[in-house]
Amino acid sequence: MEKEQILEQQRLKVLKLKETKELKQRVIKAKIRKGGWEGFRLYIHGVFEKVYGRSFEEYWYHELIIRVLWNVIIGKEKRVIIELAPRFAKTELTVRQFLSYVQGIMDFVKNQYFTYGAELTEDTSVDVKTIMKSDYFKDLFPKKKFSDDQNKKANWKLTDGSEYFGSSIGGAATGKGSHITVIDDSLKADDSDSKAEKDKAWKFIQNSVFTRLENGGAVINIMQRLAEDDATGRFMKEQGVKNHIGGNLASDNGMWTVITLPLITDEDILYEYEDFKYFRAAGEILPNRNYKTKEEIDLLKRGVSEKEFEKQYNQNVSRAKTGHFKEEDITYIADIDLPEQNFYILVDNAESTNEGADDRAIACEGWSIDDNKIEMCVIMDGKRGKWDVYGTSRQLIEMMIKFPEAAVWIEEAGGGITLIVVLKKELLIENTKRRAKGKPPIKNSINGFKPPREISKQAKIKDYMTAPHEQHQIKIYKGCDIDFQKQYKKELLRFDPSKKQQTDNCIDAVSSGWLVAVPKKTVIKVVKKVAKRKKPKKAGKWRGV
Repeated sequence: MEKEQILEQQRLKVLKLKETKELKQRVIKAKIRKGGWEGFRLYIHGVFEKVYGRSFEEYWYHELIIRVLWNVIIGKEKRVIIELAPRFAKTELTVRQFLSYVQGIMDFVKNQYFTYGAELTEDTSVDVKTIMKSDYFKDLFPKKKFSDDQNKKANWKLTDGSEYFGSSIGGAATGKGSHITVIDDSLKADDSDSKAEKDKAWKFIQNSVFTRLENGGAVINIMQRLAEDDATGRFMKEQGVKNHIGGNLASDNGMWTVITLPLITDEDILYEYEDFKYFRAAGEILPNRNYKTKEEIDLLKRGVSEKEFEKQYNQNVSRAKTGHFKEEDITYIADIDLPEQNFYILVDNAESTNEGADDRAIACEGWSIDDNKIEMCVIMDGKRGKWDVYGTSRQLIEMMIKFPEAAVWIEEAGGGITLIVVLKKELLIENTKRRAKGKPPIKNSINGFKPPREISKQAKIKDYMTAPHEQHQIKIYKGCDIDFQKQYKKELLRFDPSKKQQTDNCIDAVSSGWLVAVPKKTVIKVVKKVAKRKKPKKAGKWRGV
């Protein structure tokens, strides 16, 4: 082959590769401009590559955060909390990347950004502006230009009417409106024990953040947890959780979508959001650049203290033990010591009335009463999990098979009525299958009960369980499901009667027994001693002399 032909083929090949690359870049740009969570994700990768000069190290939870943030842009999410450890790119994703993208893809949008320090606010705002002044951003959004009238480090306008305003917590926000506001660490870690500083931050949020929202405006709160009454804690307590991704604090009337991402978890967690799903096994470390092994995490714990690690890195501000229920009062019972009992299967319903998966618990209890008229509740078995109404029905049917004499009682609040209807239908299907196989039908009764209006869930647990627990009249059967035992114990020791929102599925299911159970009187069988009949003495024979 001629030299010229070879060179021409090489030139055409390079040209084709270049055209393919350019076509790919045009497609990516079109997707970014079109929007959607995939477009936002491509934008992030582009900023890292074109502006920062490095690749974006993406992990599974980044997609979850990106999806939620996109839904803020389209108005689907109005209140978002992201709980994540320090140095895990919270600010990078939610401020630098997100707010610059918002300013590019939306017209006439007003953004506000608040954090605990003026210097930090200015530095981060400058980073946002640096992205927007880059050739990469200008190529994507050529119509977006800074206005000469207002173009400061943390306060600017665009010629299309868009605005950005950054300030510290406690700073000025008068006269400024916002469509999307980001609160980034409203409290310094050093101030976590200062009630005055926490109250000051909360007052500012109430008076200067929410009052500046435009109609339909959104608020995103990102922080590592510092205290039960930090801004995140107060949001959840006062306004409630609508959707708790990675947790179980959701309720029907909640406002906030919460993403909870502990560095390491001691239980299985299913993260679900729209069609995103990720199963995180107990002990799995949240992937990151800094702490990849348990040894590195142990070293971190020693450096920051166990308490601070649990708060800031595991997003757990609840005390491991509140002291209301004492560990030494948790007692167990073996087969040989079990009295005669009446059995009950009780359910902790999902708070929501919809049929989606939710955290639920099922407890089977045995109830007895002795000659001294003292009741005893034995937790015979239990199950917990994230089930929808059909999954819960399946678990209940399995428990009914195991305890055929147990009556099923379901609280009619929340999704209780729906569960009763579905359970009865599923039981008919199950019994049809059993009859075809020559098995006896499941005959457990299924009952509903109305919760007492005058007593809250916390009061029910406190009032009914405190004295029996102290007197060792609540016992755990040694054959009870291990996972249920562990969770029951954890919830019991962390229970705080003053807190409305806490993890209490297992102990709530157990406490319902006091509303419906009738204990069985222990019958002590007395063995009567039958006196032995004395044999009559035989008359001795007379001996003659």
